[in-house]
Amino acid sequence: MKHRIALVAAAVLLAAGAAQAQNARQTQIGYYNPGDEFRTPNTGNNPADGTPSVQDWRVTQGMMFNGVNFDGNVRLRFDDDGSVADGGFVCSGTLLWGGQYVLTAAHCADGNTAPGFVMEISSGIYGNVAATTQSIQAANVYVHPGWTGGLGTGADIAVIKLTTPILGTTGFKLSTTNDVGKTMLIMGHGTTQLGNVASATNWNDYGWAHYGWNVADVTDKAFNDAWDNTGDNTYGEGYVFDYDALTNAATHNTIQRLGDLRGGIFSSNEGLGIPEAITAGGDSGGGDFVWNGSEWLLSGVHSWGWQFCGGRISPTCDLTTRNGSSWGDISGSTAVFSHVQWIQSITGPIPEPGTYALMALGLMGVGAVARRRQRQA
Repeated sequence: MKHRIALVAAAVLLAAGAAQAQNARQTQIGYYNPGDEFRTPNTGNNPADGTPSVQDWRVTQGMMFNGVNFDGNVRLRFDDDGSVADGGFVCSGTLLWGGQYVLTAAHCADGNTAPGFVMEISSGIYGNVAATTQSIQAANVYVHPGWTGGLGTGADIAVIKLTTPILGTTGFKLSTTNDVGKTMLIMGHGTTQLGNVASATNWNDYGWAHYGWNVADVTDKAFNDAWDNTGDNTYGEGYVFDYDALTNAATHNTIQRLGDLRGGIFSSNEGLGIPEAITAGGDSGGGDFVWNGSEWLLSGVHSWGWQFCGGRISPTCDLTTRNGSSWGDISGSTAVFSHVQWIQSITGPIPEPGTYALMALGLMGVGAVARRRQRQA
C-alpha cells in the first residue's frame, strides 16, 4: 500500500529548549491508514483568537528552531506508473549533511524497480511553492537490503541520491545514540487534523510542512516483545510514541497503560504539558530530530501508525476509531543510530555530531500496523 503521510497538529509542540518555545505550537504527523490525517491541539495555542488551527503548525519561510532553518525537510511525490502528473503518492524525507542525499522510509521508495519509476523531491516548500525540485530515477534509490514490506523489523529505511546536491539548504547529521526518553521535534508533509476530533485527517493544508513535539517513549523491540508482535527488529531498532492528550491525560497515555498491563516493563509520562504531535498519512519518511545542545540531529524516520487500543484496553485509550492519528494512538519510527554504518556505506562519512560549527563554514509487523505514505487527492 502506498500512501502519503501528513502532519497533524496535535497536543504536543516544541521540545524543551527550542528557540520558539515561548510560541509553542504543535502538530501531529502521522503514518498512513485509509483516511489518516494530521491532528491539531484542542487547546488555545493561538492567542490571537484562542482557536487552534492546523495553520498554526506550518513550517513557514524563515522559521527557525534554535536558530536552525528546516528547509531540508523535503517532500517526495511519485507514482507506480512512472508519473507524478496525476498527483501520485506523497511521502516526506530529510536532506542529509552535504546536500547530496535524502533519508526516507523504505516503504516510500520500494516502488523504484517499476518501469519508468520517477520520484520528485522538493525542498523549501512554502504554500506549495518549492525552492528546488529534482526528478530521481530508480538507480539513485537505495532501499535497505532487509526490507521485504514488513513493518517492525527495523528495515523501513532508504537513502536517495540527488542528481545535483542542494546547497544553501540545511542538511542534517545523524544521531549515533539511542534517544529513547528524549523530546523530539517531528517534521512532515502529510495530512492534518485536530487531535481531539473524530474526523479523519485531510489534505486541506497541503503544500506546507508541519511540525510538532513528542517523546520517544520506548524502543520498538521492547514494544514488540511485550505484545508478541510479528516484528522482530532483525535489522535495526525503532522508537514508539503515543499521542498524549491535555485533558484526561491518564486515559490517553497508551504506552504507560500498556506497560502496566505487562507488569510495568516500560513507562511513559502524560505528555509535555503542551500540545503533542503524532504522524499521519503523508508523513512517512519524515524526520524526528533531537537537540544535542548545539545542533539538531536526525534521530528517527517515520515508519508506521497504529490504532492499537481498539479492543485491547478497557476503557479504550483511543479517542476515536475513525481517526488514525488522534489522542491515544501510537506511531513508530526507524531509529537512525542502528543504521549509521549502512547509511554511510552509501553516502560516505557524515560528520560526527559536534563538528558542525567548523564544517558548516564550508557547506553552510508490527502485525496490523499501517504504513503512512499516502496517495494525494
